[in-house]
Formats: sequence, structure tokens, C-alpha cells
Amino acid sequence: MPAGTNSAMPSSRITDEVQDVARALSPHVVRTVGELLKGNNSRIFRVETESGAFALKKYPASDDRNRLGAEVAALRFFERQGIARTPRTVAVAPNLRYGLFTWMDGEPVNVVTDDDIGEFSCFQVALDEAIDDQARAEIGEASEACLSGSRIVSHIERRHRRLEAVKDDFPEFRPFFDGVLVPSLERFEDAARGAYAQLGLEFAHDIAPSFRTLIPSDMGAHNALRAADGHLCFLDFEYFGWDDPLTSIANFVMHPGMQLSAGQRDRYRQVLLAHFQRHEEDARLAALMPLYALRWCAIILGELLPERWRHRVESNPDFRDWDLVRRAQIAKARAMLATLPP
Repeated sequence: MPAGTNSAMPSSRITDEVQDVARALSPHVVRTVGELLKGNNSRIFRVETESGAFALKKYPASDDRNRLGAEVAALRFFERQGIARTPRTVAVAPNLRYGLFTWMDGEPVNVVTDDDIGEFSCFQVALDEAIDDQARAEIGEASEACLSGSRIVSHIERRHRRLEAVKDDFPEFRPFFDGVLVPSLERFEDAARGAYAQLGLEFAHDIAPSFRTLIPSDMGAHNALRAADGHLCFLDFEYFGWDDPLTSIANFVMHPGMQLSAGQRDRYRQVLLAHFQRHEEDARLAALMPLYALRWCAIILGELLPERWRHRVESNPDFRDWDLVRRAQIAKARAMLATLPP
């Protein structure tokens, strides 16, 4: 779904399976298939036909999440509700984990402007305003939904258990894991539980369905394109589903793939908080933000897991120097924690 063909591999390097699936799913005669040299998760191919281009997406097998199902449900919801500037589903092959979508032309969003922040926040608000009974019946939870404080903690703990198993595989990681990550989780969980108690809320209880919204979960510049008119188009809804509106705020303003100013982070946060006045969002966000940050640290550090690294290399053969990547991810996690209260 990204734009352009200059970064696509020639058809001679595309497997027979991809070629066959492209022909089977395309509504028009296929001329060429090229793979984009970008992507750390799913593989994306540009399918040129006699009537224009389509995007063919192959979802990873090394994942127990139904990424294809989540994305198709999101795009069908957008189409039904008239939410523009997103792809449309053309055809799917669920057993093979492929989806064919309309092609979105545009350029990468290398610099996020203040106007872009407005478009990102308005898109999230538009998703909430478009919710209908069909969406409530057909769409599931977002990937790793954070519907309670306890859920956020459990996500962190699950990732920490996997990281603990490899903490001695890279010499720089053990002191950071034992000396910073683990004690930070205990400290910030205690603080969040205390804040929830003062609000009269149950830290362990999922927020009620009426307080939830639909979120892309992985929204940012990396999943957007700048169209010819200067406005943004939005891509990649593999993690889409129901979640706490606060998760949209935390995932966007903390995303390590974007360089946002303090003013831009605050603008996104304030637009969403002004819209979502349902369940103590302001106070709950202050209590939960350090836990969201620790969750992001654990996600960032997933690159230290051998199975995760194999998945990255499978999706993008350009990944080569694992030590360099591990060192960079530890630095990113340290930088994120440095922004939290002492």
C-alpha cells in the first residue's frame, strides 16, 4: 500500500505462490508483481494489472493473532461508514494469509507537521463517532488491548518473562533489566493502584463497553502516506479493535518511530481528552502513562528475542547486524524511561 514502484523487487524474485495468489485474487489480468523493500512484519507487494495497481499483503505465520481478519474488519467498517483516505478490501485468501487491497498513492511522512497531528487526532475521533451496532457485533478487541490497569501490567510481565530468559545473551542488557525495568514496574504499578483507589475505581476491572472505542493501535507516520493534495492517508490496521481511548493517546505520543515535539504530543492528547469525557480519562491517563511507557519499553526490547529477530529478517532481509539493533533498542528504552518521573 505504500506508494511508488522504484522500491519494488522485480517479478523474477517473487515466488510462484505470490504470483499465483495475485492472479487468483486480482479482478483484472496481472502484468507484474513487485515486492516493496519496506516492512518489518507483513510482506507487501505491488500488483500491476491492466486496470491499475493493487496492494497484495502476506501476513506472517509466526503470530497467533488474526492480523488479516482484524484489518479486513477495519476496512469494511471504514467503507460502510464512509471513512475516507484508507484502502478498501478487494479480495482475501484467509487460509494462505493473503489480502488484496486498493493501492494508495502518496509519499512517506518523513516529518510530522502540526497539521498532521490534527489529521491523526481527527481520524481517531472520526472512528469513535462512526461506531454502530454492527461494529459492536463484528469487531473484536484491539491487539493486546489495555482495558484495565491490571491488563497493562500483565502485558508488561508477559514480555518481561520472555526478556528475562535472554537477559544474559547480551552483556549490556542484564543490568538494565534487573536494575531499571523490574523495579520501575513495581514502583509505577503501586503508584497507579493508589491513584485508582483515590478515584474510587477498580484497577483490575476492564472499563465498560460504553467507555471503549475503536483504535488502529499502531497509528503513526510509519503507517501513513502524504497524498498529492498534502493530506494524509492511513494504512495498516492489523491491530485494530476495541480498547481504552487512553491507549490511542499513549500509543501515538510514545511511538518510538516518530519524532514529535512536546507541543505536538500535547495537542494530540488534548484533542482526544476533550472528545472522550466518559470515564475519568484525564486522571486515569496521568496514573497509567508510566505503565504504558514500560509496556512500550518491553515492545522495543522485543528485538532482543531470537524468534523476533528471525521474524524481522524473514520480513526484511536487509536486517543484518543483530548486536547493533540490540544496542539501539536498549538505548531507545532507556531514553523513554528517562522521560518519566524519578
